[in-house]
Amino acid sequence: MTAFQPQPVRHDSRLLPWRTLALTLPALLLYWLLGPAPEALVYEREAIAAGEWWRLLTGHWVHSDLQHLLFDVAGLAITAYLFEKPPLWQLLLLLATATVVIDAWLWWQMPWMQAYCGLSGLLNALLACGLLTLWRSRNDPAYLLIGSLATLKIAVEISQGNAIFTSTAWAAVPEAHAAGLVAGLLAGTLFIWLESNLTPDSPNVHQKHHN
Repeated sequence: MTAFQPQPVRHDSRLLPWRTLALTLPALLLYWLLGPAPEALVYEREAIAAGEWWRLLTGHWVHSDLQHLLFDVAGLAITAYLFEKPPLWQLLLLLATATVVIDAWLWWQMPWMQAYCGLSGLLNALLACGLLTLWRSRNDPAYLLIGSLATLKIAVEISQGNAIFTSTAWAAVPEAHAAGLVAGLLAGTLFIWLESNLTPDSPNVHQKHHN
C-alpha cells in the first residue's frame, strides 16, 4: 500500500503542500485577528451546554498564547504533510473523527474541564494515523518506535498532569492528546482495511471475484 507516501514539494507544480497550508493558516489567522483564547471560540462547557455548539469545532483552532500556537502549528505542519498524497476524504474523515472523539472525551470523561483550546489533540491524531499507515505500507520499525515514544510521552504527561516540553498560559490537557491518538489509530485502521479490501488489486477483492 502506497497511499501514505509523502510527495516532494515543487514550487512550480501542484505538489505544493496545499493541505498542510490549509490546515495551518486558519490557526495562524485566528490568532492574528482575535488574539489568544478568544472568548467566543474556545471550548467552554457552560456555553456549549447553552447551545453554542460551534465551540466544539473552533476550540481546536484557537490557542492560549503565542508559544502554544507556534508549538501546535509546527507539529501540525509536520504531521499534516503525511496527508498531501492520500485522497482528501481520508484527511477530512480523520479530522472529523478526531474532533468528535476528543470532544466526547472532554464532555463525558472530564466534566470538570470548563475550558479548553488548541490543536494538539488533532495533531496527535494525524501523527498516529500517519505512522500506522506508513508502517503498514513500508514495515519499517522506526515508525513503531516513533509511535511508542509519542505514546510514552502522553502517558508521562497524564501521570504528571501537564506537558513535558511546553509551559503555556493554559495548562495542557494530555488526556485530549491521548484521545486524539486513539482517534488516529481508529481512522488509520479503517483506511488500511479499506485499502486491503476495496482496491481493485487487492487479493481479497480478487478472491471475491473468483467466487
